[in-house]
Amino acid sequence: MAVSGERMTYEGPSGAVTAYLAKPEGSGPWPGLIVIQEVFGLVPHIEDMARRFAEQGYLALAPDMYSHDQLFKNVNPQGVVPAMMLRREADPAKALEAMPAEQRSIVAPAWEWLTKRDQSTYIPDLKAAVDWLKARPDCTGAVGSIGYCMGGGLSGQLAAAGADINAAVIYYGGIPPVDQVPNVKCAVQGHYGGDDPGITNTVPQLQAAMAANGKDFTAYVYEGAPHAFNNDTRDSYHADASKLAWERTNEFLAKHLKGAAVGSR
Repeated sequence: MAVSGERMTYEGPSGAVTAYLAKPEGSGPWPGLIVIQEVFGLVPHIEDMARRFAEQGYLALAPDMYSHDQLFKNVNPQGVVPAMMLRREADPAKALEAMPAEQRSIVAPAWEWLTKRDQSTYIPDLKAAVDWLKARPDCTGAVGSIGYCMGGGLSGQLAAAGADINAAVIYYGGIPPVDQVPNVKCAVQGHYGGDDPGITNTVPQLQAAMAANGKDFTAYVYEGAPHAFNNDTRDSYHADASKLAWERTNEFLAKHLKGAAVGSR
């Protein structure tokens, strides 16, 4: 299916939100899908994922979660992972100072951003994205979310915040607060790496909370797959796990979005 994509903005509670919109060729209507970024920002890989979902027949919107974040404008994405690794150090400031000057110049701004970033706009901006998609004449009114890493966590948080969505997919994201599980209104699917214990070992807590509250949650663990196994631009990419997760994701979204009883407009 031919698709088109463009950078655009929609209005959020804190102002304009930059986003990437990918849509199938034609006039629709199509189900809406919010594609939520990793920690690195709205990078080409996330735009590519939005186009892949547009090819499957979705109106795919990837918001820039850092649209209101002035500090992130000074961050080189190459410094984000080393900055995150500093959290494991007993004295992060000392470990940063010990880096070669060239490396430190890249990592220091990323570390400052990680320690000071304001995440309070993320869920309100995602809820605004839901409303924006639902209001479009080329959207059926069924809307879902999918996210990766940080975005996977946000996809779960969006569902747990009681957002009016039909489906939520989590790729190796931290679990939402379990006390918010009663707010979930949609089916949820999760994909986790067997070699990602920091995330995957928390999933049983979410499973238990979802089951206790009568919520629809299916979690898949891919043995031998690390964190970020779906990102084919990184060394963490695991082709077999990514392929199977893609198939399961599309089946799930087709059932809950394309099959949603919302009618066409």
